Formats: sequence, structure tokens, C-alpha cells
Amino acid sequence: MIKTAYLDSIVSRETSKKIVKYCDFLIKYNKNLNLISKSTESIIMSRHIEDSAQLLKYINIEDNNILDIGSGAGFPGIVMYIIKNDLNINFKLDIVEKSSKKCTYLQELCKFLEIDVAIHNHDVNNLKKKDYTTLVSRAFKPLDSFLNILDMSNIKFNKILLLKGQSYNIEIDEAKKNWEINCDTHESVTNPGSKVLVINSVKKI
Repeated sequence: MIKTAYLDSIVSRETSKKIVKYCDFLIKYNKNLNLISKSTESIIMSRHIEDSAQLLKYINIEDNNILDIGSGAGFPGIVMYIIKNDLNINFKLDIVEKSSKKCTYLQELCKFLEIDVAIHNHDVNNLKKKDYTTLVSRAFKPLDSFLNILDMSNIKFNKILLLKGQSYNIEIDEAKKNWEINCDTHESVTNPGSKVLVINSVKKI
């Protein structure tokens, strides 16, 4: 049903149906909200769902309290949350999204999919909850800007998982001018030029 090699290998039939419902819902809302590029609607499974799902490879039992920063359409957090049970992974998910319209969409999406996710309609700096085990983000900010936002917002974490495009090395080099970063890079399953960044620690210089 899903027709991507990676997703077909990890999700159940029930989860596959829920992912299809998610995609249909997203495309319906995309007409007015521009949640994803119209040109990627026809490849939504590989371009967005599979791309988000691959972060679950880097989640373990200690990653039990996850914050998705700037989720927009629900990537990567909602996708991870839908699939987690198929991989015997359990975590709570919070989403912080500044756009009120996108938050309304996310709230309706979670209700439609019958999933329990906390959605915060704030700028990251105004998020009241500060302690998380894991932060995830996709297409939000360049790495240096992202780390500055975390520093100013005083959010605590043990690990950061980021999906980055082909300029990932430039972002890392720029960020290292201001930060000591313990970062592992992994190949993306969706794009040979893209990377998954697993940041285990970061300290401002």
C-alpha cells in the first residue's frame, strides 16, 4: 500500500492505513496552507513520510520525551509517533509550532488519527516546558541558528536528531565556529546527498 522499500519493511498493515489517511488529510489541507510543496504531493511517501520515519533508527529506550521543533505539516514527529509501536518504541511527543493556522491543522490531524500529541502554539522561546530527552526537526533553521534558539530558550536535552540536505557540511562548519559539537552523520535513506545528524552534546564556545 505504501510502496517504499524502507517503510514496507517496518510498518504493519494497520499503520500503513493510518499513514495513507495522514497523507490524504495533509494534501486536503495543503490547498490552503502550503504545508508542503505542491510538486511533492505525488511523491509524499518517499519525500516526506519515509524521510521522517528514518529518524526512528536513532531512537532508543532513553528517548522517551521528544520535542518536534517547527513541525509544520507534522514532520518528522507525527510520522515517528504513528510508526513507533511497530518498532516496539514508546515515547511522548510534544510539538511546538509558531503558526496558529498550522497548529489548528495539527490539532485536527491528531484528532483525525486518534493520536495523543501535545501541540504548543508558541515561538520556541515561549515554551513553558523545558526538559526533553530528545529534540527532532526537519527543514527548520540552519544548524547555528537552531543551536542559538535552543540556547536562548533554555531547553534541556540529551540528543538532537536533524534531517539535513546537501549543504549539511557547510552548516556544521559554520556552527562549529560558535559551538563544540559532538555530532555523528548518517546517510539518508531517501537522498544520497542528504544526512541525518545525531548530536549527542553541544557546548557554546
